[in-house]
Amino acid sequence: MTAALAGIRVVDFSWIIAGPMTTKMLGAMGAEVIKIESALRPEHMNRGGAFPILNNNKRSCSIDITRPEGQALLRRLVAMSNLVVENFSARVLKKHGLAYEDLTAVRPDLIFVSASGVGRTGPQKDGLAYGTLLQAYSGRAGMIGEPNLKLEAMGILPVWTDQVTALWETLAVLAAVHHWRRTGEGGHIDLSMLESTVALLPEALLRHALEADGNAPAGNDEGDAAPGGCFRCAGDDAWIAVSVRSDREWEGLCAAIARPDLQVEGQYKQQRGRLDRKRDLDALLASWLRDRDAAAAETALLAHGVPAARTRRFTDVIEDPQLVERGVFPELPDGQRSIALPWRDADGGRGTMAPAPALGQDNDYVFGELLGMGRDEIDALIAAEVIR
Repeated sequence: MTAALAGIRVVDFSWIIAGPMTTKMLGAMGAEVIKIESALRPEHMNRGGAFPILNNNKRSCSIDITRPEGQALLRRLVAMSNLVVENFSARVLKKHGLAYEDLTAVRPDLIFVSASGVGRTGPQKDGLAYGTLLQAYSGRAGMIGEPNLKLEAMGILPVWTDQVTALWETLAVLAAVHHWRRTGEGGHIDLSMLESTVALLPEALLRHALEADGNAPAGNDEGDAAPGGCFRCAGDDAWIAVSVRSDREWEGLCAAIARPDLQVEGQYKQQRGRLDRKRDLDALLASWLRDRDAAAAETALLAHGVPAARTRRFTDVIEDPQLVERGVFPELPDGQRSIALPWRDADGGRGTMAPAPALGQDNDYVFGELLGMGRDEIDALIAAEVIR
């Protein structure tokens, strides 16, 4: 199957998580991603931590964007590219003559994607923003409930706003490329990480529209399932999520917990009646699960058609037979594991997955093959520390 973004070249100025994860996915879909880096920036020198996972499928070009000669080289590269992805503050590329209006002068149909904390307009547009701050700003953290030191730092950690932003950003790029292929028109995409997070909270908006307390924590209440929620099992921090939403699932639950008497009780025969008695049914299921191993309970419930999933540690997820069979965590030639695209194409493929590049690994390709520069010219720019 032909890669969706084959023939698309991306100039990637992004850093931290959201932007690099976006361009990693674009590369997996066939785009040629040229990551603009520099030995002047500590974050580019550090290739450890999450870097190998976030920067697969890319080429690395090391260049000093603060130098006029470097800026001129980048304008030449953009002229033969389709996309620019960046997540600097608004002032960074502008002061170096590499803003959207500067680059469209050399590539009028350029697609330029800017991801920032709250967007490029509005009263907070110049504020510093990190994923932890944005998760609080979005209202999501306020929906967690009472303080619980084990509860992922009350919705602040681990940071998931960056990853969610990457998915929205990838969607925006695909839409823009589709539009460009149809019309030949590029454009500037102004993506807000805050809005990417708020977009995940439709239930809170619905509660607000119904004049309910949209800020009230939902806790363990799964309103349309009876019983339903996350329940404690035997062992240290062992839990299982269960949702019973239909008559068939209710029949399965009664069989799984060996309570056929509940199935014939009139008050439980219909979902409406079960919802009216949700608190009692939640307590009943909680009592059955409390002394049971989570994995055994999950197996028993699933065998009777009851939707259930025990909480897993990530080491369990990596070794899970379902995810292994579908190739979610491929092992790359350099021995690193990564995360593939979260879908398979018609041929079962999950996109290309190459190891992350070394700093400046592809300088000869970019400056020599793409820009047509000779060896002496490249060496002179290296000596002048423009390429570094």
